Amino acid sequence: MTARAAFLEDDDAALARAHPLTLFGFDALIAGAARPRPGALAFRDDHDGPADEVAYADLYQRVGAALSRLRAFEFAPGERALICCPPGAQSFVALTAALAAGLDPVLAPPPLPYSRDAVAQAAKALKVSALFGPAQFCGLDFEAPLREIAAGAPSIRLIGALHGALDGAADFSPAALAARPAPRARLDDEWGADERRLIGALDDVGQVDFATQGALLGAALDLVRATRAAGEAPILSLCAPSSLSALVAGPLAALLAGCPLHFLAPFKAARFVETLDALGPTRLVAPSSVLADLGRAGFLTNGALVSVAALCNGAGAARLDAAPACPIVELRAAGGAVSLRATHAPAHSGRSAAARE
Repeated sequence: MTARAAFLEDDDAALARAHPLTLFGFDALIAGAARPRPGALAFRDDHDGPADEVAYADLYQRVGAALSRLRAFEFAPGERALICCPPGAQSFVALTAALAAGLDPVLAPPPLPYSRDAVAQAAKALKVSALFGPAQFCGLDFEAPLREIAAGAPSIRLIGALHGALDGAADFSPAALAARPAPRARLDDEWGADERRLIGALDDVGQVDFATQGALLGAALDLVRATRAAGEAPILSLCAPSSLSALVAGPLAALLAGCPLHFLAPFKAARFVETLDALGPTRLVAPSSVLADLGRAGFLTNGALVSVAALCNGAGAARLDAAPACPIVELRAAGGAVSLRATHAPAHSGRSAAARE
């Protein structure tokens, strides 16, 4: 039996975690995805203003340009970078470049009023060497919070602006990384290829949970397997990749399944409906807390969604008024791993991108 055929067997969860892809880093995943379909859509960021469409080749080039800029700072392997993640491709670009540069990145939400203190405390406690975040995003200005975080963590040697402009910060915006000529590094160095590099994420109580690239890729492969009936349906994420679960269900699952990932921010009900109408049958990534609302609105039974990855933050399973017509998979991050639990079996059969030739 081939590895591809074995992947489709009912008892293949352990095989998925042992897939050869889990032996490489995220940079290798991007490079491998870009080769066969360089012009295909990888990510689309639907924010206030023009959408940012990122093809696989663009994603590869952005990460290479970011890696080249990081190497100029001569960080030592194992130094830490704190990434305040806006919802969009640029967060994943910064994460992958940091890993390839030998850094151990820690994901966190943007420094909004409810999260600013926790982010600042983490930057100081972890003695991070680099701080990434949006200077401006969706009409919000993060310049002052980013400066306050940097002032409280004297170990920070680099501030990188993922969106907008920030005086004194290095420009890691989409426009800057796409500028020509822009030096780009190949995504094949000895550090990025190590699946053991650690990725941390700041949780709701201010603690940081670390996992390896290999463990997260294994969880993403499990999710692709669990939702393979969705076929080539695109992924729509309502969550920034600022947690391990959101990272698995969004960017990693999209790259492994070969389907485009759409980020929608800020969330507005009308835009959500318009986006679903434009995309057709869709895989949704959303907090588990919104499942009941989705059910009452009919989105779990009307065919608009072909799967839901529900990100749980300690809450129990959502109670739904009616049985959903699409599979729902809950994801929880704890103890250096992301666990999956299917709360509803797929209502129809199909083949995932992992099974397609």
